[in-house]
Amino acid sequence: MSVRPFILAFCFLYTAAGFGQGVYVNEWKAIIQQNREDSASASAYNWLVFMGKDYGIPYTDTDAMIDKVLQISEHIHNKTQSSFALLNQALKMSGNGKYDTALYTANTAKDILSQTDTLKNDALLSVYYFTKGMILLPQGSFKEETLASFLKALTLSKKTNHPYLTAVCYSAVSKAYSYLRQFEHEIDNNKAFLAFALSAPVDSLILAKAYNNAGAAYLNAGDKTNAAKYFNDFEQLLPRLQSPYLVWLSYNNKAHRLMEDGQYSQSAANALQGIEIAKANNLSPFDKLATYYLLGYTHYLNNDFTKSRSYMDTTYMIAEGVGSKEYVMYAASGMAEIEGKLGNYKSAAEYLMLQLQLSDSISNERSKINANFLHIEYQSAQKEAQIKLQEASISKKNILNYILFGSAIALAAILLLSYRNYSSRQKLQQQRIAELETEKQLLATQSLLKGQEDERSRMAKDLHDGLGGMLSGVKLQLGAMKGNLILTEENGILFNNALHKLDESISEMRRVAHNMMPEALIKLGLQQALQDYCDGINASRTLTVNTGFYGLEHRMDAATEVTVYRIVQELVNNAVKHAAASNVLVQVMRQDQSLNITVEDNGKGFDATHWKEKHTAGLQNILSRVRYLGGRMDIQSQSGKGTSVFVECIIESNG
Repeated sequence: MSVRPFILAFCFLYTAAGFGQGVYVNEWKAIIQQNREDSASASAYNWLVFMGKDYGIPYTDTDAMIDKVLQISEHIHNKTQSSFALLNQALKMSGNGKYDTALYTANTAKDILSQTDTLKNDALLSVYYFTKGMILLPQGSFKEETLASFLKALTLSKKTNHPYLTAVCYSAVSKAYSYLRQFEHEIDNNKAFLAFALSAPVDSLILAKAYNNAGAAYLNAGDKTNAAKYFNDFEQLLPRLQSPYLVWLSYNNKAHRLMEDGQYSQSAANALQGIEIAKANNLSPFDKLATYYLLGYTHYLNNDFTKSRSYMDTTYMIAEGVGSKEYVMYAASGMAEIEGKLGNYKSAAEYLMLQLQLSDSISNERSKINANFLHIEYQSAQKEAQIKLQEASISKKNILNYILFGSAIALAAILLLSYRNYSSRQKLQQQRIAELETEKQLLATQSLLKGQEDERSRMAKDLHDGLGGMLSGVKLQLGAMKGNLILTEENGILFNNALHKLDESISEMRRVAHNMMPEALIKLGLQQALQDYCDGINASRTLTVNTGFYGLEHRMDAATEVTVYRIVQELVNNAVKHAAASNVLVQVMRQDQSLNITVEDNGKGFDATHWKEKHTAGLQNILSRVRYLGGRMDIQSQSGKGTSVFVECIIESNG
């Protein structure tokens, strides 16, 4: 059989507002179970759909999840999550063979994404190029464009803090190299992938992807020793992952390796087991397609042409159903040889003709490129010949003119280079001045914020220890006097009222001191301090504050914790004072050095088109603290639609 199957690179679907991996999967599931309609829920739905296959979410369940996130995104006017949902929808369409519709949907998502001022463009643009590659890949006619899309996705993913997204893009690049039969490049890519997986925070799924892809690359290149080593490492991780898709992949790998070793019966048994797992867990048609073709090829090598024809026919029907020209061509090639072996020469000729037509169609794009290149090369050669002929006919009397012309050009070039050199030095100097100004402003901001917090801490201590102690002493003295005085009933009431007012004054003084520097922030950390602050607002019954804190168990340095606390405090205070809201969502999420703050309310909102140009004191205070943390802030709001504030910072661990 002329078309040998190649082993699968592990590239289907992911995620990580996503930061990925098992812990966050559980947190996202917990968020959507709260049945809220906000950006956190929309983001959780999107990432769960994108990564569903790897984590055992049934292929058929994701349609309802996509519809849900589109509904939420429209309700809260969140274009970022809407575009992400459309990319997930495009991937589903591609999986069902609707490639034109899928590509149109993906491009629509990119158009929507370009209209937003989101802080997550690199991650979602990476998802877009990954999606585009996954749409082009099974069609077979766009192999170079597929590889270019995956490489673009990989480059963008490396700019994000999403290890899983980077892993998925590495896998996709490997698959593209496999389709192009460039196995040396596939091995080089997987070496880089494995180095990335081993250097990233421990994640069994990412490591499993890297081991499987390395094994596939070496087996495709004929290096069975290295292939066996990496496949064994991959299978060691399977029990802790509990993923039906990975189990199917493991059986498919075993079947391929056994076929390569000539153990055809054992190979077929493993392939059949893989198909049963794919059917039982509603895996995509492309998963079944690869295994059916492997079965047909194995039985052909074992000279069982009747079974081989049956499985090749199944491959042909599935490939036609999902629009995979590549696998239709493979199946047609197999059927041509099988029918020839069985003596059905007319049928064999028909399949052979179909294979040749598809082969021409798939290679047509590259043929056009090559033809254009040859045409341009020919035209260039013709022009060079004409130039040489003209140069030969030039008389000696024109040589001086050429020398003068050349001298003028050289002089102009020297002057131009001198000017460019001077201009470049000027630009570098201006850039250095701008950098120094930025450093100066940052230092001034740091000093100002530190001075403010030091003064707050000093005043809080003075109020609590000084004035608080004095007021408590006065209260005790008045209480002692009360027992030794004989008062009329009216004077007794006045005396008790005075004691009550004194109690209220002491409580108010302690509240003010606590707000200036909460004890919980110093002793118990950021998460407890924020929870206490939000609980205090809930206790006042002016509005309801819902909270979500993730990854704050480990302490940050004191200055960072105080700054984050002040940002949240100011944002919530704005919602209480100005938004006329009944519900506020406060979410602080940290992974590694990335810290995200989300504060949303259902209040009256405002026109946020030019919010950066507003110079209110509260907004400027928040921006100063965000810049102190080296972060960025985005505000989305419309009149009557509430307000959503998102802050993204890069912080350093404490120790």
